Amino acid sequence: MSNVMFTSNEAEAEIVAEIEQNYAERCGAMAAKAEALVAAVSRQDESWMTARKDLSSWAQASVTSALRAEAAHILTAAKRLEKSRALAEAIDAGSDVLASLFADLAGAADAVRAAGSAQAARSVFDLHADNVTTRLVPLMAGESSVSLAKLWTQACADAGAGGKNAATDSTTSEQAASATPEQTSDCAHGCTCGESAGPEYPELDVRTVPHAIRHATVFGALDSVSAGSGMVLVAPHDPLPLLAQIDQRYSGGFSVDYLQRGPEAWRLKFVRARR
Repeated sequence: MSNVMFTSNEAEAEIVAEIEQNYAERCGAMAAKAEALVAAVSRQDESWMTARKDLSSWAQASVTSALRAEAAHILTAAKRLEKSRALAEAIDAGSDVLASLFADLAGAADAVRAAGSAQAARSVFDLHADNVTTRLVPLMAGESSVSLAKLWTQACADAGAGGKNAATDSTTSEQAASATPEQTSDCAHGCTCGESAGPEYPELDVRTVPHAIRHATVFGALDSVSAGSGMVLVAPHDPLPLLAQIDQRYSGGFSVDYLQRGPEAWRLKFVRARR
């Protein structure tokens, strides 16, 4: 999502970066929530229903409405341009597939079907994000006959997004309240063996995420973690600059433990403080 591109003016260049970060945060949040559902299903307990409801509610609030607004403004404009028409139509069709998967998720009566719908929706949304940010946006940003900045602003307003901070929602208080002490106990030994004395939190592996959007992806995932719950981050190096940004962004709201320190991967466990 970080290809070099030519834009028609400085405002367009800024909005390109904003769209990339927005999508990175939502992809991170979806990854965390989907993995939380899969982890709950693997435990074979009833917590999968809470995880499914959390993902479904978030998708309705932060993805479905945004895609409708995106289609009404950005895709509509792209379909008027010969060079982007076919791509815009394909992206629009993909949005319909995603909506169907979200409907399957919301109506899933068993854990396996819910996990399958979640993983499929995550894959389709990742593809959608890639198509928008690496293919469609470069085409439109260099087109003087349209204002991508104006279209994006209109889409955010229609979605109730308010811009780049709308990528993620806080998880529901119901999910936070449902966590038990056994599910949220912290790791005590602090070793580097890769094992945890605490619960099995969902993992977010960002080693293949482009560096330009890696931090935004992590922020989106952390935004989705409820109080008392956690996430394991897998990084390609010791993420000290990221940790500094996390401390600044969340004001000490997460405790951090290293589970593994290289050489090929660094695994860190984040647990959100109870408030």
